[in-house]
Amino acid sequence: MENFLLGVGATLLALGVLGYLGFRLFRRGPLTFAIDGFYTHVVDGDVGPFIRDVQADVPDAEICRLDDRMSCSIRDAVQCHNQAGRPDCNVLLLSGGGQWGAYGAGLFDTLSRNSGNDLALPDIGVITGISTGSLQALMLMVALDPKQTPDMRRLALKRLVWGYSPERESDVVRHTKMIGVPIFGSAAGTAPLRKRIVEALMPDGDESLVTAIGQSSIEGFAGFVEAGRGVFRYADIKELVNAAPNAAAAAQALAAATMASSAMPVFHQQLRVAGSDGKPLALYDGGVRRSVFFDRAMAAVDQEVRVQMKGHAVAKVAGGASQEAIAQDYEATAPTVYVVRNGPTARKDQISLNSTSGPLKNGQRGYDLLVNESEIGAIAGLRLNNPYGRIMLTSADRYDTFCSEVGENFKKDEMFKPAFMARLRDLGRHKAERAEGPWWPLSTIKPV
Repeated sequence: MENFLLGVGATLLALGVLGYLGFRLFRRGPLTFAIDGFYTHVVDGDVGPFIRDVQADVPDAEICRLDDRMSCSIRDAVQCHNQAGRPDCNVLLLSGGGQWGAYGAGLFDTLSRNSGNDLALPDIGVITGISTGSLQALMLMVALDPKQTPDMRRLALKRLVWGYSPERESDVVRHTKMIGVPIFGSAAGTAPLRKRIVEALMPDGDESLVTAIGQSSIEGFAGFVEAGRGVFRYADIKELVNAAPNAAAAAQALAAATMASSAMPVFHQQLRVAGSDGKPLALYDGGVRRSVFFDRAMAAVDQEVRVQMKGHAVAKVAGGASQEAIAQDYEATAPTVYVVRNGPTARKDQISLNSTSGPLKNGQRGYDLLVNESEIGAIAGLRLNNPYGRIMLTSADRYDTFCSEVGENFKKDEMFKPAFMARLRDLGRHKAERAEGPWWPLSTIKPV
């Protein structure tokens, strides 16, 4: 009996050692970038006045100032909007959504082709992007820039569409699925994505697109969350390009920022960026924190709009202006904000979840709640910081009901399904070409 127990113990020990060695062997670990000076161009975001109120009793909570590069860009856009004889300067906010970004690619490509001047959306001064939206922002900073040549704008859109047209899922991620998380540490390895981003930016080694991003007249920002502090941060896209020693290094810096914005914990491989000090820093997806980048941009818009309004005649009316007059003046003073929701705004019914369960399905439900619902709440919350300005929204809703014979209108657990992404690109085309257009307004807060 003693020998039997010793044998069982030795077997269990051997299995434990093999399991540990297998875990160490197959576990991906973080994907690491080494970008000199990266954090010189990264700043903490402002959670906005309402969340600051919620956190009023947090010890040593930092009070963020609205005087960084993005706020200055917003200020310039508002001033540009209110100066006669200058082109308008509006704001474009691009949400996360992974493969759903194919919708935005199809949308902007079609809008450009049908515009008559290659500009899919004119008069954009500032672009912010989260996750897949940060990838779109790189190309749209060129494609929406009227100072670029038509050929360069077309190249940017071509690379945008190419990026969302993989031939197979493995072109984007190494998808080992949720069942592999205990072994690999994540559901997908992202080394292929790193390669694909650089290839999109520098096709066949061509540096012209990277150079055009650095020279764009549009300001662009990519948002993400720092794991250690849990703080939302964002990088200045043009500064990352212009501070790099060459185009190849710039492409790597852009890949680092956009992948930091896309590295959803558990689902995507952890990502680290080592700056000049050589110390690695883990960065997680901006969408995890309720896409506060939206709120951040709106807080800057609202502050600058109110500054501008102080000089308007309506603010000097004896006895004070009516709420209606203030609302009208606010709308006229604020630039238009365009929001692309790269995904649906409502989940499809899954009645089976009421009767079946399991760790993988529970994990997927948690992901839906964390990302989808938080994105929708963030978009609706834009009104809190911008009560009367024009906010125009488009989304990938109706992806499964609009008339199309392109691709497939369903997916299972695929992260990047080529046939589904083809359908999403066609949805973008459809909404760009439909009679009512792709955009609709968010209701303003009604004056009392």
